[in-house]
Amino acid sequence: MEERLRSISRRISWSSLLKAVVFAAAWWIAPYWLFLIAALYLYYVPMAGAGKVSAPFWVLMLIAFVEPQGWLFAFVLAAVFYFILLIKDLIIIDRRTAYEVLVFVLSYLLMRDFFLNLGGQGFGGWALFGAMGVAFVLTAAFMSFVGNFSSVARPLRRVIGWAMFVLLSQLIIVTLFLPLGFSYQAAIAFLIATALMSIVSQHAFGELTRTKTLATSVVVFAFLTIVLASAAWTL
Repeated sequence: MEERLRSISRRISWSSLLKAVVFAAAWWIAPYWLFLIAALYLYYVPMAGAGKVSAPFWVLMLIAFVEPQGWLFAFVLAAVFYFILLIKDLIIIDRRTAYEVLVFVLSYLLMRDFFLNLGGQGFGGWALFGAMGVAFVLTAAFMSFVGNFSSVARPLRRVIGWAMFVLLSQLIIVTLFLPLGFSYQAAIAFLIATALMSIVSQHAFGELTRTKTLATSVVVFAFLTIVLASAAWTL
């Protein structure tokens, strides 16, 4: 019986890998509308478990829409989609940690695309609306994670969600003013956003302690110091 379960697990895993390869190939060679149809089929068939990871899936679809087609990013899309399928199909045991890592990865990819296209425009143009849009999308993905794995009441989740949206919006807007290249802007915004989401998630799961807060702050501060020290400032 145990061997049979292992066999089933391996078969599902290989099936997920094949889906991820088809997903990336469709994005690389097909127009977006055709890729969208293929992606919907690959993700929602079968439907079991699809609702749990639907927010990260749609964030990935947004990133796929914004990112120019190329073989290198196709590998990134395949890896992220494969990871989503592993969570959806219950192949990963620690789904909570996997989901949190997935949100962090999507956060960096979305911020990278945002600062690549709108970085250096300051407060004008589409930058303000873009920053709010990115904050909204990331908040939706993060609150999906909190809603799936914590027992926080819905009214409190709404308050946390609005607070996250406001803080992420302000963070992204402020980072736009930094006289740095888009990669550094994305790295700085990502590090601070990651620290914020980590602390909020620990609080939501009742695991927030002074030691964990201090450890998170020290790690983020160390990485920020490295990024800021290596950045080419254009003052």
